[in-house]
Amino acid sequence: MKKLLLLSDIHGRGDVAAAIIARHPDIEYVLIAGDITNFGDVKSARTVIGALSSGGRRLSVSLVAGNCDPAAVREFFMTEDLEIEGRGRELPFASLVGVGGGLRRAGLTSFERTERELGEALVAKLSPFSARDRAKPVITLTHTPPYGTNADRRGETHVGCREFAKSMVEFCPDVWVCGHIHESRCVSLEDGTLVVNPGPCSGGFYSILEIGEGPGGTSSVRAFLLK
Repeated sequence: MKKLLLLSDIHGRGDVAAAIIARHPDIEYVLIAGDITNFGDVKSARTVIGALSSGGRRLSVSLVAGNCDPAAVREFFMTEDLEIEGRGRELPFASLVGVGGGLRRAGLTSFERTERELGEALVAKLSPFSARDRAKPVITLTHTPPYGTNADRRGETHVGCREFAKSMVEFCPDVWVCGHIHESRCVSLEDGTLVVNPGPCSGGFYSILEIGEGPGGTSSVRAFLLK
C-alpha cells in the first residue's frame, strides 16, 4: 500500500506543513492543491518548499498553483519541476493530472481563470485516460473544486467549477484532490470519484490518501481527514 500526504492552502506556513510531514515518516509522496504562498514572492515559495524537506527526507512533491500564487511563483514551481499542470506526472502506482488557478470572480487575486479555461486545460490532460482500461488509478489535482460536490460549499451555496463537474462525470478519475474552499473539508465518493478537500494546511488540516490492491488485482483508494 502507498500513502500520499494531501495538502492545500498552505498560505506561506511552511512551518505547519513541515510539522505535519514530521508526523508521518513513512510517507514519500506529497500532493499540494494550490495556494502554497499567500500572494508571496519566490523567496516565500522557496522557503515553503524547503520546509517540506527540512527533516532530511527526500520527498516527491507534485503541485498545482492556486489563485494566491503570483506568476513569478508559478514560474519557480515549473523551473523546480514541481508544477504538474501541462505535463502531468506518472508515479509508479498512479497517474497525476493537474490544473491550477481559481475560478474567476472579481479578478482580484493573482491566478484566476474562466470556466472555459479551466475546463479546456483539464480535458486536454484527462482525455487520454479511458475509464475502462487503466493500468493504474488516475488522480486529478486542482485548486478549484468541482461544482456541486461536498468540496465546494460556501455556506449553502456551491461555488466550484461546473466544467470540472462535467469532466468528473465524463472521465471518472479515481481520485480528485482540491482545495480553495477552506470550510468544505471532505472525503466524499461522488459519481464514482473519491473527492478530497483536505482543508487549509495553514490551520493544521490535511489528509492521507491510501492506494492499495483491491479485488481481482484492481486498485483501491481511501482517504482520511486529519489535523
